[in-house]
Amino acid sequence: MPRSVSFLFLLFAGALLVTCEKPRPPKQLSPAFYHWKAVYQPKPTEHEVLRRLGVQRLYIRFFDVDWNTSRQQPMPVSVIHFADRPTGLAVVPVVFITNRTILNLPASAVPQLAKNITKKITQITQQNHIRINEVQLDCDWSPRSRDRYFTLLRAMKGQLQVPISASIRLHQIKYADQTGVPPVDRGMLMVYNMADWKDPKTRNSILDLDVASRYTGFLEKYPLPLDVVLPLFSWTLVYRNGRFLTIVNGIRQSQLVNRSFLQPQADTNRFVATRDTSAFGISVREGDLFRAEACRPEDLTQASRQLLDRLSNQTLTFALYHLDSTVLAPYSHDYLQTLFRTAP
Repeated sequence: MPRSVSFLFLLFAGALLVTCEKPRPPKQLSPAFYHWKAVYQPKPTEHEVLRRLGVQRLYIRFFDVDWNTSRQQPMPVSVIHFADRPTGLAVVPVVFITNRTILNLPASAVPQLAKNITKKITQITQQNHIRINEVQLDCDWSPRSRDRYFTLLRAMKGQLQVPISASIRLHQIKYADQTGVPPVDRGMLMVYNMADWKDPKTRNSILDLDVASRYTGFLEKYPLPLDVVLPLFSWTLVYRNGRFLTIVNGIRQSQLVNRSFLQPQADTNRFVATRDTSAFGISVREGDLFRAEACRPEDLTQASRQLLDRLSNQTLTFALYHLDSTVLAPYSHDYLQTLFRTAP
């Protein structure tokens, strides 16, 4: 066969393969929300959001577990109060456990902690007539706390006799050989708080697409089926003398622009205090740096596309953080519906 004919044949064959390749079916998304308040009593506008978006699953933070230094033991804190009953929704209790709790906890005490958490969850569900078919643990575990945390997960799975899921950060995906893969049924990939929020030079610690792109390439090989939660919240971070001072939740850039004591910087989401004053419930000093962080709709859409294209599982829960009328205000129903349908 002449060389030119061989080349044309190969070119045609390659084109035929591309043409015959089946398109990837779209991901099947189940919409969900997180509820992260001390009292469960959704406002009518929040109920309306759930109804219009067809949300049938709600991840509700039941309580936190933190290390009590005076008692030298883990204790439940910020336990939720149900002023209303979550009817018509599949409720997933979420328990946030601080990493310092796991680090301070002797290995011999892990089984008892599992029993205590299970007992507390059962107590809350029975008192409020809530049926559950999944429990989620949220902990930013580290290589040092991995073994004890994974032992806790195994113990709770045996005691609760329902599927267990665990929150997973992007860095735990990329460095799975160091952090390990939790022994749970599913992982909830938290696509926020991905950059160092304590660093005044960070651009946007809530959602930064450049930072996210460093991790998404590792999603396909992760051995757990993954669900996804994206952020809707905003906050302002305050720094003094180059060091992190505090977080002011719910304060957006638009609320800083017209403050007479704040001078906007060139990158628009940063402001510097020009005098001492009091604002947002804190004492402000001249020179304090304010950095307003939020999630632009276009960034959320792009982030969801990048993630969903990389995930190996075809069906997943797609959640938003979190159910609060103030948090939801900047986003229209039409946009949120589009976001839930963002499946490659």
